Amino acid sequence: MTLLSVSRAPRMLRGPLFVLGVAMLSLVLAGTVRMLDPQPGPRAAPVAPVEPASQTAVDQLQARLQRNPDDANAYAQLGLALLQQVRLTNDLSLYGRAGKAFDEALARDPQQIDALIGRGILAAALHDFRGALVWAGQAWAINPFRAETLGVMVDGQVELGRYDEAVQTLQKMVDLRPDLNSYSRVSYVRELYGDVDGALAAMQAAVRTAPPGSEGWLWTLTHVGHLYMNRGDLTQAAAVYSQVLAARADYPYALGGMARVYAAQGNTVQAIALYEQIIDRLPLPEFVIALGELYEATGQLELARRQYELVDVIQQLNAAAGMNVDLEMALFSASHGTDPVAAVDQARAAYAQRPTIYAADALAWALYHDGDYEEAWRYSREALRLGTQDALLHFHAGMIAQKRGDTIGAHDYLQTALQINPYFSPLYAPIAQQGLQETALATGQ
Repeated sequence: MTLLSVSRAPRMLRGPLFVLGVAMLSLVLAGTVRMLDPQPGPRAAPVAPVEPASQTAVDQLQARLQRNPDDANAYAQLGLALLQQVRLTNDLSLYGRAGKAFDEALARDPQQIDALIGRGILAAALHDFRGALVWAGQAWAINPFRAETLGVMVDGQVELGRYDEAVQTLQKMVDLRPDLNSYSRVSYVRELYGDVDGALAAMQAAVRTAPPGSEGWLWTLTHVGHLYMNRGDLTQAAAVYSQVLAARADYPYALGGMARVYAAQGNTVQAIALYEQIIDRLPLPEFVIALGELYEATGQLELARRQYELVDVIQQLNAAAGMNVDLEMALFSASHGTDPVAAVDQARAAYAQRPTIYAADALAWALYHDGDYEEAWRYSREALRLGTQDALLHFHAGMIAQKRGDTIGAHDYLQTALQINPYFSPLYAPIAQQGLQETALATGQ
């Protein structure tokens, strides 16, 4: 398999942030929820989770440790089981318990590789991606043939904007173990580089490696639906989400996908009802913000405000659990905050920590709202440097270009955004349509 098939990316030889590697990025997504606009986009590698550990498994490991408190392996497995439990409970206190379990394992055996990998998973879940790379490096030095270790490295490198390194590491992972974990990451990297067809092919390959009905199968198939949705193919997206929901009717990520389909079709009442149902069970920012923006788009401003306030509360809880949420909140603050200067400061801090294309976009959008269109343009161009086919990135570029007086550029970017996905946001797609009409008149197109 050629990892990347677009000319901008390094060419690879073989022919997207767990078992452990899959768990890590499910925690990154569940814990931070990086999709802070209703358009998910490739903000985090969409890698499938393993079947979450049951409370019974946690209880059994704790009983085992009562019998033998020097069992380093049992401590490591307990830490991993606690991390997986986050998916079931959304209990962020489990992060601290998992960290203590890994520490106990390493105190007894400094080379306990599952504990080192687990530490890397936990660091990534808390958005300490530099720390994740350190832990993964220690694990790799002990055993360079663990694909899970390479997965931690890939995810850390991607989330730090080190894309060329991530491609090279991911190629090693695919060569070592071409499975759901590596294929999912290939899909994400291809999406970053603008190869949406290749991303779909890789994610479909990931689906084929998972047992039907398993958590991994549900997760990866849902992301096939997201890839169709992000290119504006409502029919295919709805068909894929329906396939997932036929296997598990309450799967929240597929329900969220169907809510996006309903919103794109103009069925806002049905979309709102579905988001409300999801949030009752799983109040993650991606769903809360999507609901808030639907309320705002339909003129229900007070209800929208309440959702946005809830996002602040959720992210305060995430931060209290030790998670760095600066980047996740930067774009949200730029779009929905009331202090543009503070939003710029927040976005600058996030970009300094994690100079990814999405951090550049968040900073560009914050600067746009603060009226600094020239600096905003510089970061918007950086956000587009990989050729990512994300409608929101192009919409931001178009709005910034319009403020700079670049009418032709604004027209092109807004047109591209709507060509990628005419339904990319219930709030911003109508603004893009209006801007496209205005720029078309101004340029005679």
